[in-house]
Amino acid sequence: MFPSVRCPSCSRSLGQINTDGQLQIDCPACRRSYGIVYGKVSGRASRWEAVLYLTAKLPSLYKRRYELRITTPGRDLKVLKFSTLGRGDRVPVRLGDRISLLYAMRGSMMKKLISVSNHTVGKTYRLPRPIPTTGTTFRALSVLSIALFFCVRFSGYGFWLTTALGGIAFLVATRVMDNAELSTPELQPHDRQEARLIEERNLLGQKLLIQERVEALRQEGQENQSLIKQLRSLQEKMRRFDSQIYATRIQRIDRAVVLLQQRTQHDRDLVEQYEQTSRMIEIELETSYLADQLPDAHDFTGTILTKISELRSIEERNRHFRQELEANEEVRRLSLG
Repeated sequence: MFPSVRCPSCSRSLGQINTDGQLQIDCPACRRSYGIVYGKVSGRASRWEAVLYLTAKLPSLYKRRYELRITTPGRDLKVLKFSTLGRGDRVPVRLGDRISLLYAMRGSMMKKLISVSNHTVGKTYRLPRPIPTTGTTFRALSVLSIALFFCVRFSGYGFWLTTALGGIAFLVATRVMDNAELSTPELQPHDRQEARLIEERNLLGQKLLIQERVEALRQEGQENQSLIKQLRSLQEKMRRFDSQIYATRIQRIDRAVVLLQQRTQHDRDLVEQYEQTSRMIEIELETSYLADQLPDAHDFTGTILTKISELRSIEERNRHFRQELEANEEVRRLSLG
């Protein structure tokens, strides 16, 4: 069960997070756009740095920088980097925790980080004020710089002195102001955790392909049953009219029905095995957080992929049923309708 989200401005429900762990939505009440990322913390780093330090006796200014690596249920890797004023580590997040990020959006991109919620321990760190992205901060400072330039140009103050003071103020502002960045880095196969994530993403893709194949096989089975009924009905009409005249065609229909029944049974067996494999993938994905404690996790993934390959080989070998049916004259006539 994925957590639901409320608008931070008007507290209206925004719905439940999607199964891939992401959601982008406009609040129907206040019309503001928000994005949510939900997943497991697979990496965490935190360090403090001095923004302004003169002597031990004078007031100093510190900033703490965070980096959170989040693996979503859809097996995307999201990296959140942000900073807050102060030395203390106030973000209640540990490795393995399930967390969600709530942020305001501009278009399809993050504009400001609003909060970090830890669903494992039931705590939410609501930022004192939303943290803008680096781009948002840079645009704001650029506007202020342009405004300062025109003020200097049309004022009586010294141009170079004011420009120097403005430049210093700009540099101090970029150091003091908090910023946040959310990215989706490319997975690196040489990294153990990311290599495991690539495997899980492959399994997730295989599961989707299996679901599509199961649906196609079921649809094919329904079509086969319908075709059997049509052939039986046609055969009965032939028998009632004159079974001697239609003897050859009646035999062809019998052969076609046998082939259709065999093919339908093979499809049912395949559906059952595909569904079993799909459940194996679900179990593997759900227990992925234990990968470090499961030394055979990689081997088990290989077992699943081998089983999928075997099932596809069985499907390929069963193509002779289709070829025999296509060669059956009565089936061709019904197909041409």
